[in-house]
Amino acid sequence: MASDGSLLVADTWNHRLRRVSPHGTVSTVAGGKGFADGVGTAARFDMPWGIVIDGHGTIYVSDWWNHCIRKVVPADWTVSTLCGKKQIGFADGAAAVARFNLPTGMALDMDGTLIIADSGNHCIRKVVLSDGRVSTVAGSRAGGIAGKGFADGETVCFNQPSAIAVDGNNKILVAHFDAHRLRMIAGEGALVTTLAGSSEASKVDGEGVSARFSCPSLMALDERGRLLVVDEGNQCCLRVVEASLAPRLAVEPWKNPLTTLVQDYAKLLRDTSLADVIFAVNGQRFPAHRCVLAARSPYFKALFASGQGMREEGSRAAGGEIVLEDVSAPEFEMLLEYLYAHKLPEGEEWQAGPGPGEMAVVADRFQSSGLYTHCVGKFGGGLKVGNVVARLVHARDSGMAELEVVAMGYLKTNARSFQVYCPLPVDIRLSTYFFFWNS
Repeated sequence: MASDGSLLVADTWNHRLRRVSPHGTVSTVAGGKGFADGVGTAARFDMPWGIVIDGHGTIYVSDWWNHCIRKVVPADWTVSTLCGKKQIGFADGAAAVARFNLPTGMALDMDGTLIIADSGNHCIRKVVLSDGRVSTVAGSRAGGIAGKGFADGETVCFNQPSAIAVDGNNKILVAHFDAHRLRMIAGEGALVTTLAGSSEASKVDGEGVSARFSCPSLMALDERGRLLVVDEGNQCCLRVVEASLAPRLAVEPWKNPLTTLVQDYAKLLRDTSLADVIFAVNGQRFPAHRCVLAARSPYFKALFASGQGMREEGSRAAGGEIVLEDVSAPEFEMLLEYLYAHKLPEGEEWQAGPGPGEMAVVADRFQSSGLYTHCVGKFGGGLKVGNVVARLVHARDSGMAELEVVAMGYLKTNARSFQVYCPLPVDIRLSTYFFFWNS
């Protein structure tokens, strides 16, 4: 989970990184099938698997079939390769020379080091995030289940480790997929022990090695220090393991003071006591704060830089009103909700207020790129045979070329349905067809 409350998902089979907003809106922020660094959807993954977020909000993804670890900066969704290469191998060392074989689950330890289940190499690796240097914590490339773990650091055996968790005492927990066990790595000597389960695949509740799992594949530590385990071979049932582990509590890397920033700005929108500019829109007055609007919109930054809405020298009163035309009060209110609280209109808000096409025009005028992108997406998603002509006309009349392209694309894709449905008079229908087929 990111600091703004959104959920980031490694959509493995779609080869993409997805974002679920606090309001439930799903969007693709990066990826597509292949291997390429780049920005947003220009970047490529091949079955991204594990995902973690550090204390700075930077995202790390285990790119399973590309055999490497990727780094994603959420400011513009730039994807780069932290370590490894699109080449199966096993090598510790600097980021450029390190090699992995099907890395899967990941977690950050209490020192901010990335711990990785290198499933194809049957071992546990760690990565220093500052420079991408890789080393092996435990395991042997030979695989197996016989190794017990030794305090002097001798080789221990894993067999396709799949998931990683780290508790508040820096104990590393490993879901051992093909050996049907949960293992624990603890101490400076990386002592490896079996926490629960045995080599027999089954479903038995119990204590320690008397319990049975079947291909445990995913794992997380809850706020009480319990392990939550997805037991894939047992119909993906969720198993709970009480193991006296130390919870991580409020020290999770992604929890930071920025978590409440959006909520704080939303409160500021309602508190007009420090407002220093007023907008007059269709007879309604909207107090606002110049510094917030200037930070969020190049349009408002240029407007205030020109001197409009400024206080008279020495005055403590708000500046003069700025009259805005060609925008309705509901549209401007929705714009302010986005600029202050990053609130993107959804569902019933489109029914009660301005539609996506109208708001796309407003967002374009006031240079709010995030709101504009959202509105264009909703505009396309809301097109139907019964409304596409009216929306196409509105887009053309508004000079919104991108909306026009989206509407025309829908018309061309649904040409047969449009011809059957179209309830317009014959002369309008014929002119629409002429326009359609000659565009």
